[in-house]
Amino acid sequence: MAKEKKKGGCLKWVVIIIGVLILFGACTAAFSGGGEDTSSTDESNTESETTASEDTTEESTEEETSEESTEEDTEAPDGAIGEKVDVGNMSYTVNEITTASQVGPSAFPTTANETFIVVDLTVTNNGDEAVTVDSTYFKLLIDGATFDADSEASMTANQNENGEIVNSFFLENLNPGSTLSGKIVFDVSQTNADNPEKVLEVQEGIFGTQTGKINLQ
Repeated sequence: MAKEKKKGGCLKWVVIIIGVLILFGACTAAFSGGGEDTSSTDESNTESETTASEDTTEESTEEETSEESTEEDTEAPDGAIGEKVDVGNMSYTVNEITTASQVGPSAFPTTANETFIVVDLTVTNNGDEAVTVDSTYFKLLIDGATFDADSEASMTANQNENGEIVNSFFLENLNPGSTLSGKIVFDVSQTNADNPEKVLEVQEGIFGTQTGKINLQ
């Protein structure tokens, strides 16, 4: 009888040890799993923060670019009608701006496709050398669009009734200290002619290394 009791006691201890090992293993797995979930969550949070930071940076950059673009688009002209604008060694003064359907002598006028914008201006050479002045040196800016001068109409607009052409702005040679007055003509749509936001761009020389802007309001 004593031997059977000892055997049963040993078996009981084996069962207890096995139970402890199983419990220990379960706890280890639980702790290990919890650690992995926390790491995953941390990584997810880090990615979200990084993405949010990148989005904020992109939005900030876009806003700065937009502001810079707006500042450039709204840059104030260098002068207005009646004011002298210096560009390098040249001076430009817009005396008057008008519109017309025809320009030139009544016998042989030049007719616009829609409307002519006629800019009467004075140019002075303040340098030490002669310069060439041509109608192609002038641009009309309206709502971001650029219009070239009409060379033929500009020549006709400076033609008298007797047919004499004076200051045509066609490859005119202007000596130092000399002044040239005449008309530059642009052929535009009626909508553009009626637009009050018009600016004349002038330049020094054929390459236009220096330019100026004159408000035509």
